Amino acid sequence: MQGRWKIVAATISILGATTIGATQAEVGVSDKEITIATSNALSGQSEWAGRETNIGIQSYFNLVNAEGGIFGRKVKIMNYDDKYEPDEAIQVFKKIVADGAFGITGVYGSPVSAKYLPLSTLHHVPLAGFYNGTYFVGEPVKKYVFSARPSYRDEMHDAVDHLWKECGFHKYACIYQNDAYGVDCLEGLKEGLKKYNADVVATASYTRNHSDVIDAVNEVKKANPDVVFLGAVYKPAAQIVKLAREANWNPIFVMNSGSSVDAFVGLAGPDAEGKIFTEVVPPPSRTDLPLIEKFQKALKKYYPNEKPGFVNLRGFMDGVVWTEGLKRAGKDVDREKFVNAMEGIKHLDVGLGKGMDLSYSPTDHLGLHKVFFGTFKNGQTVSFEDWKSLKKK
Repeated sequence: MQGRWKIVAATISILGATTIGATQAEVGVSDKEITIATSNALSGQSEWAGRETNIGIQSYFNLVNAEGGIFGRKVKIMNYDDKYEPDEAIQVFKKIVADGAFGITGVYGSPVSAKYLPLSTLHHVPLAGFYNGTYFVGEPVKKYVFSARPSYRDEMHDAVDHLWKECGFHKYACIYQNDAYGVDCLEGLKEGLKKYNADVVATASYTRNHSDVIDAVNEVKKANPDVVFLGAVYKPAAQIVKLAREANWNPIFVMNSGSSVDAFVGLAGPDAEGKIFTEVVPPPSRTDLPLIEKFQKALKKYYPNEKPGFVNLRGFMDGVVWTEGLKRAGKDVDREKFVNAMEGIKHLDVGLGKGMDLSYSPTDHLGLHKVFFGTFKNGQTVSFEDWKSLKKK
């Protein structure tokens, strides 16, 4: 992955070291405010995910601000739209820095992350909080970049282990988006199969920000796989399962956290039934968990028309991470103190249950590593553990 990171880092030449200017340590911090930017898709095919992420983030900081802020400073959130397009991301980053944000959160998507990461490193702008779990976000570790979730590859590996050992499925295929997100999902699947001396029996891709997936479906269907992993966002994923039903094709379909299952189930309707998904936070219905109880109350108060879901819960968690880092950095916070404070978070119980303690170090900026499994039943997302119930069709 070192070579991949070098390629990604080359994008900094587009801006150049002098385009934005030197970063000031206290930029985005005043006596009364700390300014944090969100940058994600607020228009286009993936706008739902960007909006829901921002709702979760803003809900948490509304609670923080209602309690007096952080050392008396209110947190101000500024939202930017990169449309889930890499070229837009470069322009958005320039604007965020020109507007004086202390850092960035709520980043959506692997292709845009590939632009933000080297720019963040060059200009010492903290990025903390990613919707996506692309491998290169966490590997190699980058000083100013922090996530709060395991990688897509972790999700793939864990799912393959269950499907291979408990279900006896040995023929795997992948339909994926032809960008960094989709390729990362495919690589994660291949890695998961490698431990069983196996490989995928078929792969096919579709174009990002489009839902024309029929060729990919037809290509993979020919191999008659037991399991099809989808490295697909919610609209194309819904179209894939619809086409499969129309063709009376019934493999086990597995989606990951990149598919925004809250949106997928609404689009897919009955075609979602029985499909499997992986997630990186517990079900948003788990009000027995303190943070989810807090999340539901905040959403009801500040966004009463919004339904609790995985995506806005993940955004809420990004707010938790930022708040903890800023508090630990102290009243005289600057970017370097923030990074050092983040790396000092060890085994913090954030209220999400067993295995969800938050920890960072100089060699681990992912923060969380647990994978959850779910399925769709009667139009709802529910937890899933009964792997032996899955049968070849």
